[in-house]
Amino acid sequence: MKRLVITLVLAGVLLVALAAPAGASTAVWQPRTVATFSPGDYGAFAESLAADSHGNLFGSLTTWGYYDETVDPSLWGSNIGQIWKVTPSGHKRLVATKDLSPYGMLLGVAVDADDHVYVALVGGGAPPAIDSAVLKLGRHGKLTEVVKLPDGAFPNSLAFHSGRLYITDSVLGAVWRVRLTHGMASPAAPWLKDTLLAPGDPATDATAMGLGANGIAFRGERLFVSVSDYGRIVRICVRDDGSPGAPRVICKRLKLKTADGIAFDARGRLWIATNAGTKGASPSGGLYRLSKTWKLRTIADDPGWLNYPTMPVFGTTAATATRLYLENGAYYGFYDKTAPSIVRVRVGVPGLPLW
Repeated sequence: MKRLVITLVLAGVLLVALAAPAGASTAVWQPRTVATFSPGDYGAFAESLAADSHGNLFGSLTTWGYYDETVDPSLWGSNIGQIWKVTPSGHKRLVATKDLSPYGMLLGVAVDADDHVYVALVGGGAPPAIDSAVLKLGRHGKLTEVVKLPDGAFPNSLAFHSGRLYITDSVLGAVWRVRLTHGMASPAAPWLKDTLLAPGDPATDATAMGLGANGIAFRGERLFVSVSDYGRIVRICVRDDGSPGAPRVICKRLKLKTADGIAFDARGRLWIATNAGTKGASPSGGLYRLSKTWKLRTIADDPGWLNYPTMPVFGTTAATATRLYLENGAYYGFYDKTAPSIVRVRVGVPGLPLW
């Protein structure tokens, strides 16, 4: 019932937004900082963001541990993962903490239809290092592993659709799909693995980071994935039997290299955050919008208020529906002394309802 009420409220907002002429400019680019996080002693990285039905934002943050390859690894500090809850007014609260020793990171965040929060965990290091998995946020900040992925997996972004959780894998060039139950889900093979989702090879291509499938978003029965190293947006149809259709590249642009999180608005346009802009500024970052006819528009290119943006998220209440929240990852904070943050802009149209 709660989601039904929210959907009805947002439907009213949507009707107003869609009443404007299709070519009208509805965006007013006056970014406002909603929350700022501590950069930590050795830098911190905010990787993903999701909103619940009350408009609260949940963001993942990894505080980098001490690292020096010239000294004994046993002396290195650990990474610490955090989940933060941020209200639409900007009040923030730390709701979960996890030791990610020695190289783990918290990545994608998603909220299901019952407002349960999930986060992707990438492990790393030699045994007994932590495994790559998906964790569920419970009461009192408890993080419980609900999906365990095989060695070599790199879960990045999360999205729920038709009762299943979809997980992009940036190293394997794949998408995992699981149905969450009361037990542990341990898929043996990806739902889809394809060369169009694969990362580039940094050894042979200086522009490649070794990151393939990254951001994920649904529009109806079509799944869209951003592929960082190649600047691609790939569309995959979910067939009636649940199997994937053949992946198809619908957009590929040089400016979309480093494409990260993606989100649809109610007009069916895809908003794309890129970790870097094209002007070489610092801090750096880009925001783009892909139309339903696959025309790409630059919204912001190294504007100064983007700092390695990782995820765009639309507000989910009547008051926040036409606001787009962007998480600034501040990946290079150790060097430029910047801190992760969340900024918002009014874009004049609500997001596509997720449920």
